[in-house]
Amino acid sequence: MSVPLSIAMAAGRAAAAASRAFRRGEGATVSGRVILALRPDALAQLSRGRRIILVSGTNGKTSTAELLRELLETVAQVGGNRTGANLDTGMVAALAKEPQHKLVVLEVDEMYLPRALDELKPERMLLLNLSRDQLHRTSEVRMVAAGWRAAIDRHPEIDIVIDYEDPFLAYVTRNHPRTTRVGFGKRLHLDAASCPECGSLLDWSGTRYRCAKCELGLLPQSFAAIGASAIERNLELACIVARHYGVAADSVQPRDRVVTVISGQATLQVRLVKNPASWIEALSALPDGPVILVVNARGVDGLDTSWLWDVDYSTLRSHEVLVTGERRLDAAYRIHVDGVRHRVCENLADATSFLTGSVTVLASYTAFIAITANSGHKVLKDSKVTRR
Repeated sequence: MSVPLSIAMAAGRAAAAASRAFRRGEGATVSGRVILALRPDALAQLSRGRRIILVSGTNGKTSTAELLRELLETVAQVGGNRTGANLDTGMVAALAKEPQHKLVVLEVDEMYLPRALDELKPERMLLLNLSRDQLHRTSEVRMVAAGWRAAIDRHPEIDIVIDYEDPFLAYVTRNHPRTTRVGFGKRLHLDAASCPECGSLLDWSGTRYRCAKCELGLLPQSFAAIGASAIERNLELACIVARHYGVAADSVQPRDRVVTVISGQATLQVRLVKNPASWIEALSALPDGPVILVVNARGVDGLDTSWLWDVDYSTLRSHEVLVTGERRLDAAYRIHVDGVRHRVCENLADATSFLTGSVTVLASYTAFIAITANSGHKVLKDSKVTRR
């Protein structure tokens, strides 16, 4: 028999406090685990009477959810899982921590989204993209998309905003009556050579993908928008959601998950890159100067580094390139094949020991966390939103 929800929440707060006291982290995950152990229905219970907005996708969930919260906070108090803990434990902890907030923005892991829809019953949802990620955990994109579509079809009452240039998002919302389809112009998709609906080859020759057999992509877009980079597109999508709550469209500027760190004589611009789509985006907009690639393959990074072969590294040829991380030899061989001259380094300290000035660091998830949390580094600024 489960305990009263108030007792479960008190136990969760105590667990979080203990985690902070012993310097084991903010305690969001452990707090959620304790609450759910005592009240398995806590997610549904804590969301009752609240206006829930979900943000999900393979890339950009954390930054876009924060952008959306920043927008909405101009008109209301807004809760959410600000730590980026986006499974049931993190969402429960966030809802329990801020029970006074009736408007809540939650980022949701793409694998957990179907359950989140059933338990949270959100009023709105923002879907950013679907592409390959950690194959040992998320399996193939089409399997994730099929799970999303089944869940979305169960909830015709939810208002959904999607980037219509992603064929997988067109597929998962194809039958949904309350979908806003935002077109940004033709943009090829790494994982969508064939139609996710029927398997036929997609025709990318026009202004948007089109399936000649099942006509995926032929539904009219709700309206056209401008966004050259992923962060610009995600900001536009967040603005579209925020307008439903009376928010002006120019409240914030786009941002990326970048942290500035001082290491020796170098100023590191550390950017999170976690899968082929985010690597391609980062490599397409490199500033001048040296570039350090830091590649790990721990659980949250993805254990399989074969995705390295899905990225074109030729833009690195004009840069001084250093490679480090636990899987530095995998990364070094891959960029060697693309004709990129580079140096392999034992660790980041070795890589930065002879560099000065501004350096771009592209780091996988665990490397990003380690670099930005290292007590030996001076963090100048994080990726907070800059007001216009």
